[in-house]
Amino acid sequence: MAEGTSLTSPAPVRRGRALGWLSVIAVVYVVALWYVDRDKHVLSRLSQLAAPLCGCVVLVLCSYLVRYQRWHTVLRAQGHRVPWRSGLYAYLAGFAFTASPGKAGELLRIRYFSRLGVPASTTLATFVYERALDLLVITALSAAAARLVPLFGVLSAVVLALVLALCVLACWPGLQRLAAALVSRLPGAGVRRLARFLLGGAQDLRPLLAPGLTSVSALYGAVAWLLTSLAFAWLCLALGIEVSWQHALSIYPLAMLVGALSFVPGGVGTTEAAIVLMLGALGVATDAALAVAIGIRLASLWLAVAVGMLAMASLEARTKP
Repeated sequence: MAEGTSLTSPAPVRRGRALGWLSVIAVVYVVALWYVDRDKHVLSRLSQLAAPLCGCVVLVLCSYLVRYQRWHTVLRAQGHRVPWRSGLYAYLAGFAFTASPGKAGELLRIRYFSRLGVPASTTLATFVYERALDLLVITALSAAAARLVPLFGVLSAVVLALVLALCVLACWPGLQRLAAALVSRLPGAGVRRLARFLLGGAQDLRPLLAPGLTSVSALYGAVAWLLTSLAFAWLCLALGIEVSWQHALSIYPLAMLVGALSFVPGGVGTTEAAIVLMLGALGVATDAALAVAIGIRLASLWLAVAVGMLAMASLEARTKP
């Protein structure tokens, strides 16, 4: 592991800071919804879509189960057989702070998986592996909507360069030492902390790069993201938005890719804007596009936060005397 990489359980202060940031982002999001709703009446349209939104929630929850099964499979490949249900709670807890800056949610996974006998380094490596595969999967799923984003080629190149760099770093010890030295010279404690976090995970990736495991893990990722894409397509259909099935299944992954590469926590705002712009390019009215964007984010990002908070509360309650 890189020197100075912190793999300990998150301290209460760190969790408190993350909760504070999450609260601020949530308040800003609600205020933005109120501002947009004044002219577009988005919330009133969403209130009429209770049944489709519930269906979207079911699909997204199923995607969480598929994503956890991938996580469980990767842990088993590393020699860690955790109880399925206990591991599920630990995995879901990682969603609690997904919309806050930093990696507090993933640090929570380190905290809870360590109670199941999984070393912090293993949890960190599994996280980096999962994220790298997700970037590749959503890039592939986004291809059908590539013409809606002029910079898709650049985004794809960035993703491929990042994943390739991780693979090279995982397999080349000399490069790991050089990277650790460079990270220690980066300006800003926050930047160095994030770089060490990623470097620590990359260093333990090599055993996970087996073709068989990677193929199975990528398949799990594709199924999970397709379930969320189906939720998006369902919401479009419920609002009477007519788009081709290729666009219906590709717009949300591409919006997520834009949000991820914007480095905004949880892609808040940037993902919604990308959805509205892409639907607008297909001739969809702004108010309908906004309703879809906000609806799918309520049923995905903010659902993830709520599920993560419940899982975290349940796990913390079990540790109290």
